Amino acid sequence: MDVAGKHGFGVCCHGNLRGAKIIYERANCASYSLGRGLKRISFLRRGFFTVFPASFSCFLYRGGLDYSMGDTKNMAINFVYYFTLITFTILSWGFVDANALLSGISSLHSIIYFKTLYPTVWYTVTIAVLFAWYFWTLQRIKRGFLTSKYVWQLIIGTVIILVWAYPALSNDIFNYIATAKVTFLYRENPYIIMPIDIPNDPSFTFLHAANKVALYGPVWIAMTAVPYYLSMGNLLASIFTFKIFITLWYILLCYLIWNASGKKTFALAFFALNPLVTLSTLVDGHNDVVMMALALASFVFLKRRRPAIGIVLLAASILIKGATVFLVPVFFMKNTSWQRVWYWASLAMYAIFFLSPLREEMYAWYFIWPLTFLALIDKQTILHAASYGFSFGLMLRIVPFFYTRSWSGMTPLVKKVVTFVPPVISTLMYGKTRIR
Repeated sequence: MDVAGKHGFGVCCHGNLRGAKIIYERANCASYSLGRGLKRISFLRRGFFTVFPASFSCFLYRGGLDYSMGDTKNMAINFVYYFTLITFTILSWGFVDANALLSGISSLHSIIYFKTLYPTVWYTVTIAVLFAWYFWTLQRIKRGFLTSKYVWQLIIGTVIILVWAYPALSNDIFNYIATAKVTFLYRENPYIIMPIDIPNDPSFTFLHAANKVALYGPVWIAMTAVPYYLSMGNLLASIFTFKIFITLWYILLCYLIWNASGKKTFALAFFALNPLVTLSTLVDGHNDVVMMALALASFVFLKRRRPAIGIVLLAASILIKGATVFLVPVFFMKNTSWQRVWYWASLAMYAIFFLSPLREEMYAWYFIWPLTFLALIDKQTILHAASYGFSFGLMLRIVPFFYTRSWSGMTPLVKKVVTFVPPVISTLMYGKTRIR
């Protein structure tokens, strides 16, 4: 076991600290220069793109980089991870909708929307790098080199960066904002009145689902009162209050998984550091982590012999999005071990995930459902093997759209290929490993 595994995060010798300092200085210079070159977003002119990158590089130096692991190679790998996240955060502001009442980075906007090869390659490489780092980190944990404290540091570092990103890969957060506005500002029933029915409100003009009534349950709509009122009606502030609100639920879900697993480091990292989870939650602000946090909390209270509270929490989860209704039979299973409960819960969430195309389509963030319970299963199963492939493949479903700017033509076929080929490959690899 190396220094990190023995003493935890942040302990290092003088030589490793010197190596970390070199990387810190390079990160500081690079991020500061990059920030100054891209500080065109009006609301950030007061310092975000100059102060934040430099201050975050201090985090890399003081704790974010793995300078306790014994060699520069490991530090460099973590540096690549953080640099990839920072680059993603900056470039995400090129995806600001042209009709939105927000200022994006105009030079990036023209490249992303009209020179489609560039965002296609950039996004594909980003996903490849993030998943390579994710698998590398899981292997380090399996070998006993990383502690839970270290993984929590990685989670905090990831949150600090991605919470600033524009929701580039999905418009759902704007639908949350619109529904909250209909409910709490205009005092209308969101299950009857669509945002587009509200006259003379320019903030509804760029929403892709403004012609739909509320898509989520009453518990979620009630919850959105918190971030909506905190934003004081400002659209930009709303994006961040909603993202921060959902980020807090992400952290809670990570803690519940860690605690329910017996504080196993692998269980925490398996879920919390999965790029599908981090990008879908911290960047796009999907509410699936809220639904799953309540669902898992219901099982935690059941385990503590407080079933009444568990039933209330499971009902609240169902009244957010509905998918967790498949957990009801598992919740009432009797005379079985908790490992079997987690296994059947994973199967139940896999089932509703595969049925999701009956409603609309198989969105990447839906896979957060089975991942929540897979993290709690001690032994690696075929379900885990498939999950690695699905996590990677589902994040590539948007790639053909980036290139063609169309959801028709070749896009549906490519989406199916990238969705199902990676899990088939990862499952076959698992089978060969088992035979050996």
